[in-house]
Amino acid sequence: MKKTLLFLTALAMFTTYSYGQSYNSGIGVKGMNFGGGVLGGAGINYKTFIGGSNALDMTLGGGARHLSAQILYEWQRPTSVTDGLDWYIGAGGGLGIWSSRYDWDDDYYGGYYTSGFYLNATAVVGLDFNLNPNTGIPIGISLETGPSVGIINSRGFGWGGALAVRYIID
Repeated sequence: MKKTLLFLTALAMFTTYSYGQSYNSGIGVKGMNFGGGVLGGAGINYKTFIGGSNALDMTLGGGARHLSAQILYEWQRPTSVTDGLDWYIGAGGGLGIWSSRYDWDDDYYGGYYTSGFYLNATAVVGLDFNLNPNTGIPIGISLETGPSVGIINSRGFGWGGALAVRYIID
């Protein structure tokens, strides 16, 4: 019985870590993300793996009249194209606040809001490339796209994308 339990535990650990990522965490910038502005906003981004191939991707950003945050739970897998190139899917949400007059330039949604709070749900699919295994440079680049659904004070359904560049911490 003990040998069976040991075997199953070892198998579970091997399965969990065989789909592991090529780094543990990274910090950098993420632009064109969901949440406002001409390019969708930009912010400081931190991605950390919380077990096997599961990661949290967090962005905090803003502009002259708004502050936004996004958190995504992602599942990442290697592509087998080259070392360090992974694909991922994720889901999460964004929230933010803005002040002053913000003109949506859209009569369907009432033209403008003077200030407020927004909340949305987001899903993404993307590629994450860690340059370190191939070049020795601890930089990671990710590119993602996916739908966003407004829940509070948002424009309903939308589609967006983001580009992140991170320094690989470990």
